[in-house]
Amino acid sequence: MTVGVPRTRDRASPGDAEDASGAWPRDLDGFCRAQYPRLLGMLGLYCADRDLAEELAQETLVRVCSHWGDLEASENPERWATRVAFNLAKSTFRSRSARRRVIERYGHSMTAPRDGGRDDESEVLAVRTAVVRLPERQRRALVLRYFLDLSVAEVASLMRCPQGTVKTLTFQAIASLRRSGLEVSDA
Repeated sequence: MTVGVPRTRDRASPGDAEDASGAWPRDLDGFCRAQYPRLLGMLGLYCADRDLAEELAQETLVRVCSHWGDLEASENPERWATRVAFNLAKSTFRSRSARRRVIERYGHSMTAPRDGGRDDESEVLAVRTAVVRLPERQRRALVLRYFLDLSVAEVASLMRCPQGTVKTLTFQAIASLRRSGLEVSDA
């Protein structure tokens, strides 16, 4: 998704770029046109992946658009856009890394045969179906706590809630899974 910004390596037209005083365009379209090549170049170097850089630059400009009312009055919206771009890149790297760790850690055990036999696909489907039917906060707490094996404190930090809430949510989720007929241990 582009935000009315050219997908080229060329700099924005001279009327859109910063003037000699270093001032940035005061209109949203001009700001986005001036920032896109800068963000794309910066992210391309940082990520070493042009496609990812384009995606992140575009997402950054989407966020600029949604916060333009506040940014327009700020002294340096470029700095804000740069910070957002780097945060998006770091978040992407963290997500990829976490996904890789989960696959390395559980990928084999999730598909490995139990008791010398083949995994019962209907059992796996039943677990997934039961988990997806949980309320969103219970599901998130359960997945973070038991699938990713995070501590109660880590889950509370991620969910931005007290540790007692995490314990309650996971207790409720496990009780709900048991009511649905699944055998759940208190791991």
